[in-house]
This record gives sequence, structure tokens and C-alpha cells, in this order.
Amino acid sequence: MKEIKAYVREHMLDQVIDALARVPELPGIAIVSVREFGHAVENGRLIKTEMVKLEIDVPDELVAPVVETIVEHARTGEGHPGDGKVFVSELREAIRIADGTRGDTAVRR
Repeated sequence: MKEIKAYVREHMLDQVIDALARVPELPGIAIVSVREFGHAVENGRLIKTEMVKLEIDVPDELVAPVVETIVEHARTGEGHPGDGKVFVSELREAIRIADGTRGDTAVRR
């Protein structure tokens, strides 16, 4: 199991979510608004960029299609500094609150 965290430009969110909705068996997405500094430098100063953070917990076989979808649909044109980043981390445990299901099954729909 993996946790995917992606920071993307806020104005690209709908495009990314629409594309992720087409990934078979995607369990769900948490979206968090963030205040991000440091994506671009203007006159030697960091400037604020409106970003959102996506958090997606997936079984191992969904990591590649989810990451590829985010990167493809979050990129602005040819790509620019500040388009965002994707991080993939190992999940040690997952527990579904509704029924106590644990492990890989807990992150599936």
C-alpha cells in the first residue's frame, strides 16, 4: 500500500480530478487547500502560488497509473516551475473505520 501526495496548481484541479476519475478502482481522493510559497522567484523573493494537496491511498498496483495521470494532467503546457510535485510513501497499516477491515483491502473501494 502506498500514500500518494500531490501538490498541484489550484486552477488545474478539475482537470486532474476528471482524469483520476477515469482510473479504474481508484478508492477516493482527499483534497486540501494549502498556502504555498517558493514555487517561483520574483526579484529574489519567493512568491505565493495557489496550490491544493491531493492525498490518495492506493494498493501497489495503482501507484503507477495514478502518478502518471497526475503528472500528465497537472502540467501546464510544456511544464513550468511551480506546476507541483508528487510524493509516494509506504503505508504501514490501513484500517477501515466502518467495518474494521485492515491492510490492502481497507484502501480499496
